[in-house]
Amino acid sequence: MNNGFKNIILSTLCVMMSLVVASCTPSVPENAVDNGKDVTVFPDYTDVYIPYNIAPLNFHIYDSLATDFVSVVEDKSGNRLVAGGEDAQFDEDDWHTMLEANKGGDLTVTVYARIDDQWERFKPFKFHVAEEPIDEYISYRYIEASYKNYNELSICQRNLTNFDESVIISNKYLGGIDASSEYQCMNCHNYQNYHTDNFQFHVRYYLGGTIIVRDGKAEKYSLKTDSTIGAGVYTSFHPTEPIIAYSLSHTVQTFLINEADHKIEVLDTLSDLVIYHIDTNEIQIVQNSFNSFETYPSWSPDGKYLYYSSCYFELEGKDTHYELANHYDRIQYDIIRQAYDAKTRQFGEPDTVFKAKELGKSATHARVSPDGRYLLVSVGDFGNFQLHHLESDLYVKDLQTDSLHPLSKMSAMNRAESYHVWSSNGRWILFSTRREDGTYTRLYIGYFDKDGKDYKAFALPQRDPLYNKKLLKAFNLGEFMVEPVKISQQELADVIRKEAVPAKFYSNYEKKTNK
Repeated sequence: MNNGFKNIILSTLCVMMSLVVASCTPSVPENAVDNGKDVTVFPDYTDVYIPYNIAPLNFHIYDSLATDFVSVVEDKSGNRLVAGGEDAQFDEDDWHTMLEANKGGDLTVTVYARIDDQWERFKPFKFHVAEEPIDEYISYRYIEASYKNYNELSICQRNLTNFDESVIISNKYLGGIDASSEYQCMNCHNYQNYHTDNFQFHVRYYLGGTIIVRDGKAEKYSLKTDSTIGAGVYTSFHPTEPIIAYSLSHTVQTFLINEADHKIEVLDTLSDLVIYHIDTNEIQIVQNSFNSFETYPSWSPDGKYLYYSSCYFELEGKDTHYELANHYDRIQYDIIRQAYDAKTRQFGEPDTVFKAKELGKSATHARVSPDGRYLLVSVGDFGNFQLHHLESDLYVKDLQTDSLHPLSKMSAMNRAESYHVWSSNGRWILFSTRREDGTYTRLYIGYFDKDGKDYKAFALPQRDPLYNKKLLKAFNLGEFMVEPVKISQQELADVIRKEAVPAKFYSNYEKKTNK
């Protein structure tokens, strides 16, 4: 075959491919009439602020009378993205090209619906494209929306610039020792300063231990010592030092029979704070006073302060669970911080930075913005497990001005807004919410600008816009990452099956009143 004939064939193929692409792209209706109606789409992406590197915001259109749809995203220069059908799914490459060219600008979204033989045009809405990017990766748990079952539980990671998702570790990959064995519960994954060469997570039950990845290599530790009440639970990796803060908690579930919207309350009957020194394999007590319950540690971005939630509750009898369960609505947490000197391993005195109890509220999950200015918390009426509290909302406190206010645009009223994290540039907040159906926890992302203003949040984009409606699992513990986890699932599984290295108690510390 000569070169001329090859060129003819290649040219013909190119033309044919162009015709196929053109035939798959729906045309924009020319004679549509304005119907003056707001369009109903799922997820609700109307008038949201989005990062310029986010995956396409595909959406499903609801209109029972329409037989066809065309959706158009247009920039100020007249460039268009067009998608047909009730599921508006946009080409990824074209989407990124348009967003990159419109940083700091607006995109207009117009939906057309064909009803009988007439095309109608809904009122347009906007995508506001922020100038700041979002971290490219997040990780989260998939877990059954139940009180006990974790037979199908996995920690996964997702590329936010597209729809690629992969499993970091799955309990089904581990399996049981035999047919009668339970699967593992795995939880509380956490990274050092958004990077994945250093991270940790817990494994419970027969292969129990804490998996710590250091410089890309994993090891399994047992953090329970004779001088502490238990192994690590909630966690925070120090941003620069080989140190991890943990709460040590005895957690129970209490089922409420007289509450219409609140069926379960999670309680800590014992709760202390420790830090673990990876280099020396030592556990050091931070707080362990008898009538105070400390939980949810979180380091400040500079590593100079440890923030946590603390509740003082005067116990009268010996049955702590019974006493707490009967007064569950009186258990309210403040936000405390203590200064920390890494060279001396010494903590300063506790300082209450958010007196939530004085407001009749309970505050948890203290997270300080990367610039050190804003304190982000979940605020509910009582308790520390806001995942089950529909009234829980996100609040931010300006640590410079001491002002406090709810993120009223980002939060949805009475929809259990809880576990939240900042992106590495401080412009995006990833949080958990039950705003879609009140049962399944989903991940949403909201924009927080340089002036401290919040904006309407949007659902984690999915290739199938109805993904959240079809998924019978909950998202849990979303975390931002600037890179993917690189260690393989096989390497992690091999370490999980090993015996745990027992931690030592750091005795050069004057213990407080023991429980």
